[in-house]
Amino acid sequence: MTGNERDALMQLLREMIQTKPRVYDETAAKLIAEAFRTQPYAAYLLTQRVLLLQAGSVHEAASHEASNEAFSEFLAPHATTWGASVTEVQTLEPPKPSGPRKISMEEKGLQFIGRNAKYIWAIIFAAFAWVLFTK
Repeated sequence: MTGNERDALMQLLREMIQTKPRVYDETAAKLIAEAFRTQPYAAYLLTQRVLLLQAGSVHEAASHEASNEAFSEFLAPHATTWGASVTEVQTLEPPKPSGPRKISMEEKGLQFIGRNAKYIWAIIFAAFAWVLFTK
């Protein structure tokens, strides 16, 4: 996924999260839910389709792709043939990060607890025993 594709996807997802329907049809909701249970890639395919349609049309997106390489993986018109079935799904791996990965303080804390769990439990047990015996 290119940077521009990621930006377009994040914009769509932010808008979707903030949007509530004016009219909610229970029958349509049940049919959509059934389709999502049947097709494991339904959310991915619909998101891809919406982004392509927002670009104007599938054909306009194809000419846009030819003139601008900013959309080349996720929004490539040949990536999904709508309504067609494929025998094997090609999975694109995210690019490998260059350099060391930044670790959040939460991850560092969890790693510390994981490495020192025996000692932490021993201290908790000792403190509990001390409280029991000093009463």
